[in-house]
Amino acid sequence: MPDPAQGDNLPWEALPASVASWLRPEIPRVAAEMIDTIRSEVPAYNRPLEGAFGVGLRLGVEQALRQFVELIDNPDSPQEHNAKIYRRLGRGEWYEGRSLDALQAAYRVGARVAWRQYANVARRAGFSADVTGILAEAVFTHINDIAAESVKGYADAQAAAATTWQRSRERLLAQLMSAAPVSWTTVEDLARHAKWSLPGTAACVAIDEAPGELPTLPHTILASMDDTEPYLLVPEPDAQRHETTLRRVLRERTAVVGLTVPIADVRYSLLWARQTLQLVHNGAIPRKPLIYCTEHLSDLLLLNDERLAQQVSDRTMQAFKDMTPMQRERLESTLLAWLTSTGRSAPEVATLLGIHPQTVRYRMHQLTQLFGDRLNDPDFRFETEAALRARALLNGTS
Repeated sequence: MPDPAQGDNLPWEALPASVASWLRPEIPRVAAEMIDTIRSEVPAYNRPLEGAFGVGLRLGVEQALRQFVELIDNPDSPQEHNAKIYRRLGRGEWYEGRSLDALQAAYRVGARVAWRQYANVARRAGFSADVTGILAEAVFTHINDIAAESVKGYADAQAAAATTWQRSRERLLAQLMSAAPVSWTTVEDLARHAKWSLPGTAACVAIDEAPGELPTLPHTILASMDDTEPYLLVPEPDAQRHETTLRRVLRERTAVVGLTVPIADVRYSLLWARQTLQLVHNGAIPRKPLIYCTEHLSDLLLLNDERLAQQVSDRTMQAFKDMTPMQRERLESTLLAWLTSTGRSAPEVATLLGIHPQTVRYRMHQLTQLFGDRLNDPDFRFETEAALRARALLNGTS
């Protein structure tokens, strides 16, 4: 046989077309030996050749051998239809739940079997050493090429599955947060598609600012990061169990952990977490990386409606309207300390305020002149304490 041309990029382009006529009759025998050897040497394929598995293995092996001969016979022939087959094999591995290791091993076994048989053909046909060497290179180049297509198919299947999974999680989160009536059957279906076990209870974590790309989250935590008000949903949260994870994920960003509630009511946990975060913005609650709603329930209760809290505060504090700001501040702080103290004695209030008991007595005399017997009315004391606490929160001085 004539020596092949040198310097081409693809080895089969350097093979005489007559090589194809020697290899084509060998396809059925080589295919059978490949399948037997693959099943024998690759544990993942050591199973009956039934159903989609059997069809896929035979199709992949036979098509690879036919394509190889076709490339030698006509290097310019279109190959996209073959590429689709190998990509489909890669996708099949993903859908079967296997890694690519088994398929890669099968390709290596196939290349070894093909080359052993083709070497025998080369000896029978009297191929030159150059042609035989290029034939060997062509076999292994071809195997590498089709393996690369299978890797693409596997990656495509992974990406598609991840996209579908993420969309299911996003839709699930949207349903759980919806204020509109929600079909629980729909929620359960979405949770199943998202591979997320519906917990009995959960809490939301309101994040102060969009954190951009987060470290990898545990799959149990749902996240909404594209929102202008990003948040997480943490199932059955336990402060000690999740705090380390949250601190790692949030990286010193301020965030508020909402109340733990039944999963069907989890949108309220987010509402309260966001209200608490707003109090942080207003200066009513000191800023720190991780804040728990459970530590600020009275603040939330008082400022659930800020306009109403302001009205209550203004109405209750009307008695101080003619005083200077300094006089008003001193009497308000004394009144609040008196209302919140245990025994309401001058020494106890003085200790709370860090002033002399005689000063407390003087101020309490002023307060008695302002409010009279109302200081003995439990309802008045409750409303006044709430008003003073709300006032401090509204002014950011709590």
